[in-house]
Amino acid sequence: MPNRVYFASKKAGIAPLGSNSFQTIRGLQSIGMTTTFNLEQVFEIGQLAIYENIEGIPDISMEFEKVLDGHCPVYLLATQQAEAPSLAPRGRTSCHAAVALFDEGNADQADVNNADNPRTAEVQMSGLYVSAISYSATVDGNATESLTMVGNDKVWFGLVATATKATWQDNPFENNDDSPYAIYGSGGVNRREDVLFIYPGGFKSGTDINGAVSGDGTVLPIELPGISASGTNDKSGGMFGATLQNISISTDLGREEIFELGRRGVYYRYITFPVEVTTEIGMMSHSGDLISATEEGLTAGTGACPAGANLTDSTI
Repeated sequence: MPNRVYFASKKAGIAPLGSNSFQTIRGLQSIGMTTTFNLEQVFEIGQLAIYENIEGIPDISMEFEKVLDGHCPVYLLATQQAEAPSLAPRGRTSCHAAVALFDEGNADQADVNNADNPRTAEVQMSGLYVSAISYSATVDGNATESLTMVGNDKVWFGLVATATKATWQDNPFENNDDSPYAIYGSGGVNRREDVLFIYPGGFKSGTDINGAVSGDGTVLPIELPGISASGTNDKSGGMFGATLQNISISTDLGREEIFELGRRGVYYRYITFPVEVTTEIGMMSHSGDLISATEEGLTAGTGACPAGANLTDSTI
């Protein structure tokens, strides 16, 4: 029995639904697991005490945070069986997740299928759906992905000889033993200098609602001081127009449960459309935010914005 569990003595991965072959999550920084047992109390007239405590199905939540480094994001691993890469097909896809724990003396768990490198315990979760996603880039840390998945089944295995173990496959982005792992095929962990404000010629995808080219560089709301009329953060004399400090994008898919008669478990967890995406942008102020707003509105009613509005429809 190990004395403790620490970052080097555990391994996490995701497998498609129906598979026992897990892909390792590379660049993983933290894992969280929460189990909530739901009780419903039934009373009866004429009795003060509880008539019956009814146990509902448990709620399982898993939280992941990884650095953005060129290896497969958790969101893509969790929805790899989707029939199309858009939100609705990915939203209906569920997956399995596993966390393996090792003796603290075995710091390198690269080959977990090796019989000479046994696990002390393993937990597997099945039928997990993506519930919330966020991406963040700041000036004083690494660019990260945070993801939450929800489900109802979690089983711990004490890995004796007769236990069924998860098998682990190489991540498709990793084909050799380069060290550190983040360097291989990725350029390393993304940090502040990796946010692109470069808008080269030879555009491939046309223009967005701002008239800027999507996919070739960061596009931001034109209301921000220093951002151009097409949403670009242009550099002049070695200085960017806007001094950005952080950008975060997040969404909560708002999973709701559907039940059916004759079944105790959940029939399906659906996304409550429409989905709201929130973007927060922090920047250094040189002269105030320069954003005016009145109850009567300021715009003249151009494009998708009605007259009397304070906001314009922008692409980020």
